[in-house]
This record gives sequence, C-alpha cells and structure tokens, in this order.
Amino acid sequence: MMQRVTKAQLKLMKYGAFIGIIGGIASFVGPPHNGLIKAMIGVVIGCMLLGKRLPIALKEMYDANKPIMDEIEDSFKD
Repeated sequence: MMQRVTKAQLKLMKYGAFIGIIGGIASFVGPPHNGLIKAMIGVVIGCMLLGKRLPIALKEMYDANKPIMDEIEDSFKD
C-alpha cells in the first residue's frame, strides 16, 4: 500500500517540478515587469503540456490514499 502512495507522490513531484521549471522559464521571457503574471502563464502552459497525465496522477494519489483515509475514519468512529 505504501509503495502505491510513494509511487503516486513521486509522479506528482515530477509533474510539479516540470510545472515550476516552465513557470520559471516563462518569468524570464519578455520585459522585466510583471514577472508573477508571466510565471502564472508558464504554470498554465505547463499544465496544458501535461494534459491528461496530471488528472490521472491525482486520481492515482487519491486511490492510493483511500485505504489510509478509511482506516483513519474507522479509528475515529470507534
């Protein structure tokens, strides 16, 4: 079970790093003002490049954490 969680976390970290790198590159392109806006445009572009992979990775993370969350909920019910 923990192997599934670790695999999903690593995949999300990889995608997060990719989005951050694209956002960082986009913030240096163009004129020096409004760097935050350019970084957010880069984040949106990074999410668009990931396409269907990001929602699938989020679903894998949810599915991997579901048994853990069920155990926690059961412990509070008793």
